[in-house]
Amino acid sequence: MASILFLVLGDMTAAIMGVSFGGDSFGILKLGRAGKKSLEGSLAMFSVCCAVGFATFGPIRLREYPVFFGALTATLTELYEPFNLNDNLTIPVFSSLAMQWAFHRIQLC
Repeated sequence: MASILFLVLGDMTAAIMGVSFGGDSFGILKLGRAGKKSLEGSLAMFSVCCAVGFATFGPIRLREYPVFFGALTATLTELYEPFNLNDNLTIPVFSSLAMQWAFHRIQLC
């Protein structure tokens, strides 16, 4: 559920912030494979994904670790679109795999 919310809310926020404010503060710095992504949009996506993750996994101890890696993976997946696949497919898959890996690591503690 969290990885789908990362896609819906995070990708939407990245697009809105990137179009509205992208290039205003850091106009020289263009990110992504084709240079069409902005730092403002990526930071907005990471922030929204972290907020969604903290809200979703609220009662779980040590939730910061998997939420951070899930949000970071979702943001990097949106930014670089690995395997030339649409990010609407890859964001939920990669972010859920990253969170599963991180939850497994904290389970061993």
